[in-house]
Amino acid sequence: MAFFFEDPNIEPMTETASKPTKAPKSLSEERVIVAARKLFMERGFSAVSGDLLCREARVSKTSLYKYFGDMNGVLQAVLVDEGDMYQLDIDTQPASEAAFWNTLTGYGQNLLRLLNQPFCLNMDRTLHEEARANPELIRLFYDNAYGRGHRDITALLEHAKTEGYLTSEVPAEDLADNLISMWEGLRFIRARLGLTDTPFEDPDRWAAQCVETLLGRPQKTGPR
Repeated sequence: MAFFFEDPNIEPMTETASKPTKAPKSLSEERVIVAARKLFMERGFSAVSGDLLCREARVSKTSLYKYFGDMNGVLQAVLVDEGDMYQLDIDTQPASEAAFWNTLTGYGQNLLRLLNQPFCLNMDRTLHEEARANPELIRLFYDNAYGRGHRDITALLEHAKTEGYLTSEVPAEDLADNLISMWEGLRFIRARLGLTDTPFEDPDRWAAQCVETLLGRPQKTGPR
């Protein structure tokens, strides 16, 4: 990962099928991505030139063009890596009703702990500033970050409906959209605007409260 971020407070979700392993990056690639991420956060995408990036990363222009083609290629690589950092493994087919509710609430808690990290806020602010100038690359980040999370929650809710754990008539895709929006809510917007440094003071309580408010989580569930 470009940021080498690990948070011991974010617990892994239940085990899922192994994901394809990406080819390891060369030292030059890693240097470029780490340096580019730093410069993009500090100056914005459009203000970072190839010459500046090469100096910061301590690589030649030949290496830059070899691995990335151009600055858009660098930006794409950074956004893919950043999007990967938003991924939280989730079992989309839990075997019991209790496991479904635990999985859904646990995903929200882990997501909010992740969004409390400064790198998430910094990336979010940078992307909002650059959205008009780089719409296709912003879409790439969205699909690689929030899009995948939305698809996982949708699959989990569809499974719950099929198994009878959830009886809502609202389409699973819409429920997933509603729930993710509730989890982030005005708290993350306030943080984006610089009104607070920590959007979620109690991620566990807030994530569980949103699930119960939207889906009416039962007061009692059977064993996992």
